[in-house]
Amino acid sequence: MLDIETDTDPREAQDIHHLLLLARNLGVDAVDLDEAVHDAAGRYACNASGAVDDDAADALYDAAGHAAADIDNAGLDRQVPYLISQYSAARAERIILEAAWERDATTTDQLQRCRPLQGALR
Repeated sequence: MLDIETDTDPREAQDIHHLLLLARNLGVDAVDLDEAVHDAAGRYACNASGAVDDDAADALYDAAGHAAADIDNAGLDRQVPYLISQYSAARAERIILEAAWERDATTTDQLQRCRPLQGALR
């Protein structure tokens, strides 16, 4: 079985706390980080697979995908520490900021498409 989670370094506790606050203050939802968690798990599986045969590598990727889904389903409290452990606090912060920006850009785009409908329901 592939264990994609690493033990959290006690020194990372402050980073985890800071980035959880950042994510929540920006309105980042667990769904906004799903892809980043799966990417990190895929990267981990790739590194773990080394020179194994294709069937074993496929099994590792499948196991990583299932483990990533478990992390995603547990929400921000598991996603943020996982991203920090797989990358770094600085990269996890960029991922959170990008997720907030992408969500806001999508919302703005949706609102702009609805703008011609304003007043139509009076």
